[in-house]
Amino acid sequence: MGLSELIAKHVKETYVLPARAGGHRIVEVRAGDVHRALGLKNRVASVCTTLESQKFQRENHLLLWNSNGPASGRSTTVSFAYHLLDLDKPWQSSPSDSGAKSISDSARESKLMALAGLCAETFRALGGGEEFLRRERQWGPDAWEDYERELRERQVVENVK
Repeated sequence: MGLSELIAKHVKETYVLPARAGGHRIVEVRAGDVHRALGLKNRVASVCTTLESQKFQRENHLLLWNSNGPASGRSTTVSFAYHLLDLDKPWQSSPSDSGAKSISDSARESKLMALAGLCAETFRALGGGEEFLRRERQWGPDAWEDYERELRERQVVENVK
């Protein structure tokens, strides 16, 4: 059994199957947790590559919903969130294969909608958004403006000397 197969088997048995048995729709896997559990050394890139692969997703009826971590995408801190697809339906590599809306698109929309009105009560207490902005603008110069003024005054003093 190769390293990729070992990683895939571990993730399936440790994360995917228990999530399905528990009725969950989303499962999250951290690359560092898998790397540590398997006792690997310097194989984080292999873990991340396996977890991103279409083969892994297809074999486990998963759709990579989100991945978070550094820009390189190869770190112990990278976490992968998968949407658990129905086992009785054919696996699709992308939502466009079925003409359905993307899981990530609908998830983004619901997260964005959850933010709607988040500060409404705060702004209401401050007299509304426009009133808040008006008071902020009247508050006076910001620290950067004060700093620039002080620099100009120092230059004038030095030029007089």
